[in-house]
Amino acid sequence: MMTIKPAEEIKEELLSNKQTIRNFPKSLAFPFNKLYLEIVTQIKTTEISSECTLLDSVEAVNETKSFSDRNYWAENYTAEAIAQFWIFGRNGQGDLWLFDPDNKIYFYDHNKEQMCKENFTELNLNFEKWLQFANLNSQLDNMYNDENEINEKKKKEYKNKLAELSTELSTNYPFGI
Repeated sequence: MMTIKPAEEIKEELLSNKQTIRNFPKSLAFPFNKLYLEIVTQIKTTEISSECTLLDSVEAVNETKSFSDRNYWAENYTAEAIAQFWIFGRNGQGDLWLFDPDNKIYFYDHNKEQMCKENFTELNLNFEKWLQFANLNSQLDNMYNDENEINEKKKKEYKNKLAELSTELSTNYPFGI
């Protein structure tokens, strides 16, 4: 049976292999979510599920910095508009997970070419719910690894859990099930 774990429990699991604290540069002015800060400054980049890898603080800075090059973005995007997005995760296909200063999570499919808000999928998640989503995906990954398939009953259960996290998530889910 799939369960939506509390974000605090997921945090404790992620921090079970604590690393030396690596804070963000003092020059960064992005309004990070407290839970995000507590986790990524104390971990190495971690694959939570096949579709959700959480970047550590150093890698997140480097990834966000490299994607702040205006050549990646639609031509009408200013440096100030680009700075409104922080890359905090990715998957194995080159897709990215981002959030904005309001802690809204976006998914960017690299096949959409230039980066811009219109090419980001908003899933009505904040960072806490994204952790729960990533953990739910991990449960689905484990089912697939154990059984080599996901039957219709499990797919329905998974979709129902997605809807519990966010109605937009169940509608705009960016991956095939």
